[in-house]
Amino acid sequence: MLIDIWPLNEVNMLFQSEHQKSAEGVDTIIGPTVSVEGNFKGEGNIIVEGEVKGSLKTKGYLKATESSNIMANITAGSAEIAGQLVGNVKIKDNLDIKESAVVQGDIETGMITVAYGAVVNGNLKMKGGAQEKTGEAVAEEGGKN
Repeated sequence: MLIDIWPLNEVNMLFQSEHQKSAEGVDTIIGPTVSVEGNFKGEGNIIVEGEVKGSLKTKGYLKATESSNIMANITAGSAEIAGQLVGNVKIKDNLDIKESAVVQGDIETGMITVAYGAVVNGNLKMKGGAQEKTGEAVAEEGGKN
């Protein structure tokens, strides 16, 4: 008798909804009703939908959704910010700031994308190879506070 055995993670992927698939590869989700205070440190990918106060560090990817409210210094490999953020941001690779984001603090990153409508107040330092670029970032959509 021959029995075909599939790894559990492959079986689970067959039955996941689209929402569940979007969280694939995520080690930690701080849900919309969760508040975390202190120094949060991880190695993997993190999604923040709730509130974080203190510091947040990961070598992986950080996604802060529209519902996120972060009052912390952030260090990550790469990040996408769509919510409220007060604190300094240090991203090794790419930082993507979405149109719904409000960021107050200094930013240091390898590459940055700021969507029209995003609010960013602070200093910007671009790190890229032999040359580094610095400047003051103040971008605001007219009429938005």
